[in-house]
Amino acid sequence: MALHLGIFLIWAGAFVFLQLDHVDGVRHLIETCHFAEMKTDNQCVFPFDYSGKRYFDCTKDGSLYSWCSLTTSYSGRWRYCTDTDFAKCVFPFIYNGQKFYKCTTAGSLLWNYWCSVTADYDRDGAWRYC
Repeated sequence: MALHLGIFLIWAGAFVFLQLDHVDGVRHLIETCHFAEMKTDNQCVFPFDYSGKRYFDCTKDGSLYSWCSLTTSYSGRWRYCTDTDFAKCVFPFIYNGQKFYKCTTAGSLLWNYWCSVTADYDRDGAWRYC
């Protein structure tokens, strides 16, 4: 029983470790642990393209933690997101040809308030909950 538990813990630890920094290696994980020490030129760039998809906000694609590209077309330069990096609501925004000046429940199946993170939701389809 103890042997099976030990093997499971080793497997689980290796699995988590391999997922921690899938995007760019362990070196970047060590460099970005201290968010306060980051330079201002390492700002997230939105939108950015990664693996054939356009992102208007931080993503967890390929990682357990939210990250962003530092270039408009991902070229290996990235960093983990902080609370201030996530997309902000853009007002006014266009949804179904209509301008919205505040968060709305229009189109929401569960009546949750949402907003667009670009000026034209109809074109970009990028949104977030308010």
